[in-house]
Amino acid sequence: MPLDLEQISFLNNIAGDDTRTPHSMPGWYYADAAVFEAEKTEVFSAGWVCVGHHTEIPKAGMYITAMIGDEPVVVLRDRDHVVRAYSNVCRHRGMRLVEGAGKASVLTCPYHAWSYHLNGTLNKAPYMDGIEGFDKDKCALPEFNVEEWMGFVFVNIDGKADPFGDGLAGLQSHLEHYEIETRHSMPTWVEHWGTNWKALVENFMEGYHLSITHPFTLDPITPTDLCVKLDNSPQFTAYRANYRPDAEPRTPYPEGLTADERRSSILFNVYPNLVVTAGPNCGVFLILLPEDAGSVKIKMGILVQNGADDLPSTKSYTDLAHKFNAEDKITLEAMQKNTRTKHRPMSPLAPADYEGTVWDFTKYIAKMMAKPAGK
Repeated sequence: MPLDLEQISFLNNIAGDDTRTPHSMPGWYYADAAVFEAEKTEVFSAGWVCVGHHTEIPKAGMYITAMIGDEPVVVLRDRDHVVRAYSNVCRHRGMRLVEGAGKASVLTCPYHAWSYHLNGTLNKAPYMDGIEGFDKDKCALPEFNVEEWMGFVFVNIDGKADPFGDGLAGLQSHLEHYEIETRHSMPTWVEHWGTNWKALVENFMEGYHLSITHPFTLDPITPTDLCVKLDNSPQFTAYRANYRPDAEPRTPYPEGLTADERRSSILFNVYPNLVVTAGPNCGVFLILLPEDAGSVKIKMGILVQNGADDLPSTKSYTDLAHKFNAEDKITLEAMQKNTRTKHRPMSPLAPADYEGTVWDFTKYIAKMMAKPAGK
């Protein structure tokens, strides 16, 4: 079922009016199956989607998998150590080739044992020799565009997205001294939350809730009133979470950090589905892969500097990340239950330092979903 005319008009108005007063969104934006179906096409299939961190696949043959919209994707490092992305669907009868993450010299279908080289070409197809119309050279896996940025791997499956990174220069300038690109990911983990993926982006990207939702985890470090919104672009939004004067220093940190950077974290969203906290010593990232309008698969990871994996400060940060994520999960799953009420309001958002990033993200979604009149 497509979006109805009222929904299209509503999103078009947000996309086309830069003077519109920022406001929260109606329940259907988070609950309607038609909205989610449109997002799969207009946002995920058409954009650059984050699927993982390059340190998850450090060696040839290592792979990770993801669902981008309705497309199963496998991302691997080939024998030349180049990161590549393919359709994770056998060219014979459509079986998924691999699940999760792993390492393989060839990708082998578990149904009929067709196998594929790491360059995507067909390796073997049992008993197919001599079959009329069978051409091994025409059975390569479809390949998708891949880009790496700050260690994160992005895939575009429709092949039509604008070049990646054109709008990230402003964000890179804020992150330069944090040296995010040299950090590695500790082993990632996956969680499934019963919330709309957009609500999770909004929650991660606003400081308005920090002192209320996280009174014992984040408020003692980064309270709401010390948040400062940063400039955005069509590809990202970000804010700086400054630390309380009495908060413990987060060490070790890169030598190039300024005094202010040693006392703050940068939180950013590279549209659509990557959210990251870049702190002086560690960082946490969430890669959101929505399953339907009311549930999202989340790959989570901790970014650390070389040699810092076993430091007490790294363990402390990891424990903290698990705690504040658990607090957010409770809040978001409770809020998702209210998405179908007729009395869910659209209210003005808080000042830009606290919720301006939410409006940045809302306008991005609206522009991706906007339709010409009559469509």
